Amino acid sequence: MVGAFIGCLCALVALGAILLSVATPWKAGETFVATAEARTTAEPIATRGSGASETQQATPTGAVSSPVPATPTRSPAPTHTWTATLAPSPTPPAIDQPPTPAPGPGISQARVVSIVDGDTIEVEIGGQTYSLRYIGIESPERDQPGWWEAMEANRELVGGQTVRLERDVSETDQYGRLLRYVYAGDLLVNAELVRRGYALAATFPPDVAYADLFAQLEAEARQDGRGLWASTPVTRQGTTWNCDGNLYDCGDFSSCEEVMSYWQACPGDPSRLDGDHDGRPCESLCR
Repeated sequence: MVGAFIGCLCALVALGAILLSVATPWKAGETFVATAEARTTAEPIATRGSGASETQQATPTGAVSSPVPATPTRSPAPTHTWTATLAPSPTPPAIDQPPTPAPGPGISQARVVSIVDGDTIEVEIGGQTYSLRYIGIESPERDQPGWWEAMEANRELVGGQTVRLERDVSETDQYGRLLRYVYAGDLLVNAELVRRGYALAATFPPDVAYADLFAQLEAEARQDGRGLWASTPVTRQGTTWNCDGNLYDCGDFSSCEEVMSYWQACPGDPSRLDGDHDGRPCESLCR
């Protein structure tokens, strides 16, 4: 009996619990929803990424968002200025060329290889032979009286010697001959030929460094009758040149030989045959 009673009592208790849960459905659901809301509020929001979950913390309402950090500004890279230093170009190898005799003003040396006449020689410079004309003087040409004497006087002074050459302004004359003052030792050969009376002073600008000296030496040679100035005046058609005044012009002469014979016989050029005063009378005949 007792066992049966206890079994009936348990069944009643169970039945009461069932009836109670059926009689109050709203309150049970309310409790469930509230619990879910609370759970939703407390749990973090899950976001889906590409194959991985990223968890973001929700920002509470009314909270101030943290400022977005400023994008850092990069300073421009420093500009470097490169200064290139070029090495000098190598000097090209020298090319063998004919030597330029006596470049520029100054003194150079040469060896005399031949005598042409009283004012022209041939010299060797650096293995090359050049024709050289004495500056500032004029001696008789081959077809003129005194040519042989002037050439021999020149030979006596410089023949076969090593001489020093001095340039004035011009390098060469119109015929390509070197123009130089020539020294044998310390003797200025140009001046010595005029002093001895075997050459005239002849001024050809711009080469006039010793023009005054040559003119003075010529005047002394004429006055003293030295060299060619000591010759007996040459006659033409049996007549001796008349040196008393301005009696002739260049048209009165048929050759440079006649001009020079008068020029030598009549010092001072009384007939004014040297009109431009360059030391060369009647240049139409005596070129």
